Amino acid sequence: MQHRKTRIAFFGTSGWELTNKPLERFIEKGANIVVFVEAPAGKVKSTVRDKSRRESIRQVAERLDLPLLCPEEINNTGFQNKLSSYRPDVIVVCGYPLYFPFQVRNIAPMGMVNFHSSLLPRHSGMHPVFWTIWYGDKVTGMTVHFIDEGLDTGDIIYSSKVPVLTGDTVESLYSRILQSSVPLVDRLLGDFGSGNLPRTAQDKSKYFYNYDITEKDFELDFRQPAEILEGRVRMLPGKFYFVLKNEKYFVHDCRTIDEPLKTRKFMLNKPYLINRDIAFVTPQKIFAIKKIFKDGIDFNPLGLLEILS
Repeated sequence: MQHRKTRIAFFGTSGWELTNKPLERFIEKGANIVVFVEAPAGKVKSTVRDKSRRESIRQVAERLDLPLLCPEEINNTGFQNKLSSYRPDVIVVCGYPLYFPFQVRNIAPMGMVNFHSSLLPRHSGMHPVFWTIWYGDKVTGMTVHFIDEGLDTGDIIYSSKVPVLTGDTVESLYSRILQSSVPLVDRLLGDFGSGNLPRTAQDKSKYFYNYDITEKDFELDFRQPAEILEGRVRMLPGKFYFVLKNEKYFVHDCRTIDEPLKTRKFMLNKPYLINRDIAFVTPQKIFAIKKIFKDGIDFNPLGLLEILS
């Protein structure tokens, strides 16, 4: 098989599903991995960790009797010379949190290829699955792209698409995205063999970069449509909250209901009793609360009306 001749250096992070799922497929297909590079512990900030019992990168390397490099940082000539000594034709990156300097990007003749869990150029950067649901996107997927000097800006090789479903958690959506990456691994190995990887430049006008998640990102803003707010709550139940009279109320269950009235005589950020639901009005539809907690204790939503009375 031709792809066996392509010498691959594989970069990843133990315990991260973005590493483990593609790596499992590379091994199943007999990829010619000549060296593993494992990210230093504590560098990854992910909303999803691999809860399965897949092997760590170290365990895989030991089982396959392959070398493993674990540099604390990669911007030094010692590591770069060591990586070069394995003569990789291509470097594959699946969940590695460090920026790659020019000296690393140019080690392999075929370049560096990265797996990113969104449809680039949208949601480049950190926590793409979280932000996909947070913004209310209807479709996402996996992008395989070249690594260049930018942050997730390199030419696209392939992508897969999956729908974002009502009630998706980070874990459920991530799982479907990763499953969609399996045929991309197969295509990549086939194209490695031919030495001809397709590439399409990203539309930089649509570049959309996400930063790290902050506490403020979990505050519900009732100027957003109700369906987007419901998606956020269902993504991570109990993490999102609203503030009423300087107190935080964490939403564990909610639903979106259609407009109950022909006219809107409601105030922003004020709870109302609408069709037996305690609800907040948003620009599109109504955000109804089913279960909330305050100070870690179950709180009756009807009590919100008493607070304002």
